[in-house]
Amino acid sequence: MSTSLKTNSKRYSRELSRYPHYIRKMFEQMQERSQIPAFRSEYHQVEEKERYKSPQQWTVQPGDTVMLTRGKYSGTITKVIALQKETNRVFVENSETKRVVVPKQYWQPGQTSHIIDYPLPQHPYDLKVVGTLVNEDGTEKKIAADKLVFKGEYWDEDYKKMMPYRRVKYNENIIIPWPRPEPKEDCDYSTSQELVEERTFFPNSIVFSDSPSDLLTSMRNPLIKRPYKWNKEYLTKSDVKRLVPPSMPLSESKLAGREERKQIRDSIPTEPSTETIDLVGDKVAAYLNNITNPHLAKYINSKAPGYKDPILEIKAKQKKLYDEKVRENRERNKITSYVEAKYKLKRTKNLHI
Repeated sequence: MSTSLKTNSKRYSRELSRYPHYIRKMFEQMQERSQIPAFRSEYHQVEEKERYKSPQQWTVQPGDTVMLTRGKYSGTITKVIALQKETNRVFVENSETKRVVVPKQYWQPGQTSHIIDYPLPQHPYDLKVVGTLVNEDGTEKKIAADKLVFKGEYWDEDYKKMMPYRRVKYNENIIIPWPRPEPKEDCDYSTSQELVEERTFFPNSIVFSDSPSDLLTSMRNPLIKRPYKWNKEYLTKSDVKRLVPPSMPLSESKLAGREERKQIRDSIPTEPSTETIDLVGDKVAAYLNNITNPHLAKYINSKAPGYKDPILEIKAKQKKLYDEKVRENRERNKITSYVEAKYKLKRTKNLHI
């Protein structure tokens, strides 16, 4: 998770560490009541600042062989499966369990019953790390370290970080190595290590920054009302001196070279001259006039500015004749209607007389 996402999650969520202990306890009880019994932990969650983070605090890692020193399975040698960071405890293979009822929507692959035995986490102090000691004659024996000390560091290629040497207290020459983490398979979106370590940025100058000028303002929230310590109303001479880059001295030869290159750029024409246009036009006309393929010549002639399609001309003539006939028919109908109305009026008057 990126830093911005962590900040937003704290900003828009209820931070229990801000409340008194009695209110914090009330919220924890409400959270437990909202969960189903199968997922309720018997151990209270540890505050963020008290959780284990370094290998020295955990003393064990997933894959370690350990011996239980408390409970029903005391003296049993088992293996660490995972770390429960919320309670500072670890899960082991052979340990005490509790029977819980799990709804069917939370069943794991291969599960056939609602009732399962859920393993109880163990505290790291209740575990002894088991290591292998090689004798001088080549035989091996298992030892369980009562206490461990961490002295010295080395680069662990599997964990990709500096790891401390895990030594047996009072026998610091005996080193118990850390377990190898399980390899993670790369997916389609994974990036190879060679590509990640490849350097792609090289600074061009130690004076001018490659960052955008508005980078600082884009990183700050413009809507926040809390004043920043760098929001000054004026700049001192020393501030202006630090903000303005110094002018780099150039020799006479470099200045003359810059001037010459500028003159060359200015002398290059940006538009073709009349002679060039005429030359290109003559060559194109000569090529088009020498075309012998009739189909290609017909296509080229159709693209000429004054070209008129004969088919369109015929259609235009037909439309003109059709419009003339329609106009004549309309005139004839008007005359016919006028004559019929006139004689009909005369007959009507004669009948009344």
